[in-house]
Amino acid sequence: MNSPNRLSIAACLAFAAIQPVSASPTGEELLRACNAVVKQLDGAELSQEDMASGLWCTGYLSGFVDAVALTPPVVLGQRAVCLPTDGVSGGQLARIVTKWLREHPEHLHESGRTETLLALSWAFPCQ
Repeated sequence: MNSPNRLSIAACLAFAAIQPVSASPTGEELLRACNAVVKQLDGAELSQEDMASGLWCTGYLSGFVDAVALTPPVVLGQRAVCLPTDGVSGGQLARIVTKWLREHPEHLHESGRTETLLALSWAFPCQ
């Protein structure tokens, strides 16, 4: 018997396996996926599709933050993001990115990478 979590993980892995590695989600795709995480954190019941999207979002953001930690992005000669030393939860990352994208709908057609970097630099600026 398959539990909902196993089905969600399988769906997420299947989706990841067919996505080109170099493909970046748009801001709109990222907002849709990360909104599922926020809904779940706020107590909503999620569909199987939303669960898979939420898993994808947290995986994407986790990988993004790992990359930032390994190779901090530099803009105009200055570090763009200074993550907290005690880490950031996947839920917090999803809330940050979702808030940024909702407040900047004119950028939803643009690269999710760029928008994620902008959201993180807004939330965790370097002093």
